[in-house]
Amino acid sequence: MRKPAIAAFLIGLAAATTPGPLQGQQFEYAKQAEFDEKGNIYVSSDQGIWMAATKHCSEARVANDQQTVGCRVMQDQELGNFVPSLQSEIYQKGGHKEIIQPGAPILDWHFWKDGEEVAVYYGVRIRQGTYALYDAATARLIEKLAEPSDESLLPQWAKGQAQMQDESVPMSAALNEERTKWIAKVLRQISAIEPGMSRKDLLKVFRAEGGLSTRTLRTYTHIECPYIKVTVRFKA
Repeated sequence: MRKPAIAAFLIGLAAATTPGPLQGQQFEYAKQAEFDEKGNIYVSSDQGIWMAATKHCSEARVANDQQTVGCRVMQDQELGNFVPSLQSEIYQKGGHKEIIQPGAPILDWHFWKDGEEVAVYYGVRIRQGTYALYDAATARLIEKLAEPSDESLLPQWAKGQAQMQDESVPMSAALNEERTKWIAKVLRQISAIEPGMSRKDLLKVFRAEGGLSTRTLRTYTHIECPYIKVTVRFKA
C-alpha cells in the first residue's frame, strides 16, 4: 500500500434523507452510489438516499461494486489534511453507515473485494504503521498485521494499487534490453530539444499537459510516457 494519498473530494455528514432535487427527476441513484455535481454523496435505494454534503471528509471513493462509498474524515475542517484523520466512514446501499476507528491516524486506505472489505494503513508515522482489514458492512476487524521490513511480504489486500502494478510488470532479460533501448531513444529525443526552437518543434516529442498554464509558460509530457515532464518558458 503506497501512502499517503489524497483525493479531491470533500464530503460532509448529513441525515439519510432524500433532498429536494431528487423529486420529480430521474436519477441513477437507485442503481448505484455516486456523487452529484455539487459533491453530495447518494447511495442506492428505491429513491436514492442522500448521505452527505461537501464539508465533512478529506477524501472519498466509490467502491467497484458501485454501491459503497467511503470517506476519510477530517478532524479539523479549518486545518483540513494537516491534522491526521482518526476515522473513516463507509456509506452503503439503503442508507447504512459504519465508522472505522483503528485507534491511530489513518495514513492510507482502500476498498477490497469490490467494496465488501476495507483495508486501512494507520500509525503515528510511515514505515512504522499497522495494516488492518475490516468488513465494510459491520466495521468488524478481520485481520491485522504489523508493517513488515519488506513490502513484498504484505498480503494482497494490504498492497496499494501502485505496488500491485509494479509486481505485475513482466520481467526478463529480453524485456530489460528492450526497455534500455527505449530509454536511450527517449533521452536522445529530449536532448534534441534546445533553447531557440519553436513550439512546433517541441510538439514532435512532447504534448501539453492539462492544468494551469500561461501564454509563455506551460508543462509538457512525453508523447510515450506521461511521467516524463518538462516545463517550458516561451518568448513572445
